[in-house]
Amino acid sequence: MNIVNTHSTSNEQTINLAQAKLTETPIAICINGISQAVMMASPIDLKDFAVGFVIGEGLIELASDVKNVSITKLQQGIEVDLTVLARTEHQIKSKRRQLSGSTGCGLCGVDSIDTAMTLPSLTSSTQTAPSLEIIEQARLSLTDIQKAHDCIQGHHSAVYFDENGQFVAIREDVGRHNALDKLIGHIYRESNKPPTPYSSHRGFLLMTSRCSHDLVIKAARGKFNVLITLAQPTNLAVSSAQSIGLTLFSFVHGKLQQFS
Repeated sequence: MNIVNTHSTSNEQTINLAQAKLTETPIAICINGISQAVMMASPIDLKDFAVGFVIGEGLIELASDVKNVSITKLQQGIEVDLTVLARTEHQIKSKRRQLSGSTGCGLCGVDSIDTAMTLPSLTSSTQTAPSLEIIEQARLSLTDIQKAHDCIQGHHSAVYFDENGQFVAIREDVGRHNALDKLIGHIYRESNKPPTPYSSHRGFLLMTSRCSHDLVIKAARGKFNVLITLAQPTNLAVSSAQSIGLTLFSFVHGKLQQFS
């Protein structure tokens, strides 16, 4: 058996660091200068990440609540500060959340099991589930989409397709929850600039990962009705999706199945 030694000294360490393309950095997400979370994430698309994170965590409901986003590089990480109205800041403080998460941690820092298990209400929709043919078409197009957007091997991708299965947007991160946050943030920020293909939210989200409870919650808080993952869901993800009426498809051992 050949074992690659990842420990090194001096010049070898520099080479190993240069070859490490999967980057993660502490990202402090602040609202009006007050830290709300510190997450380990890939340091790209950070404005999208911050907006998507506060929406996905239920801290705000609309991207229009955010008036400005500033990014400050610190010695050991990056600070992303969202400026919101005083009314919005008061609502956030009333939720008494202080989060600290490892890479892609989906529900770190919530203050009780009841809080973690609280399910958001999903906006009622007449949207029909995409056909199996449309989902398969989206899956098959994924490799070309990732190549076209210079995605890094090993990153998770979150992709948005319109209801006809046409590609609209992609975001990636070393953490699957972060990738979804970035995509939701991007879609919401673009939704403030109509007309766009994002306006109706009638497309579907495709994740290159398994499906967990927190991905279901983030999708629902982002007002999306259809989530598709390339690996199987947890039992809690299925239960949560069924409870709120979110349509969930997952590929299990390469075979597409509908779970809710």
